Amino acid sequence: MKLFKIYQIINNGYDTFDSAVVVANSAEEAQKIHPSHPFCDGSINFKMYDNWVSRPDLVSVIYLGDVVGEPDDDIFPGAIICASYNAG
Repeated sequence: MKLFKIYQIINNGYDTFDSAVVVANSAEEAQKIHPSHPFCDGSINFKMYDNWVSRPDLVSVIYLGDVVGEPDDDIFPGAIICASYNAG
């Protein structure tokens, strides 16, 4: 498992997410994680998320490092470690 920063610069108004740190097995998997819906795989109507972006390919990804240790209740592929939300 790896840690990734995911971010977007398209939808940057009030009540939107701009970034998150997530756990995933690959950059492609990380790109499909919604900052408030960790189990979104991109197939459950990504367009409904007006507080993020409309498609996973609009999400930028930065690899941060490997997760050390065994998965547990908090650290697993799809987990959101921290998210940045711009409340309005």
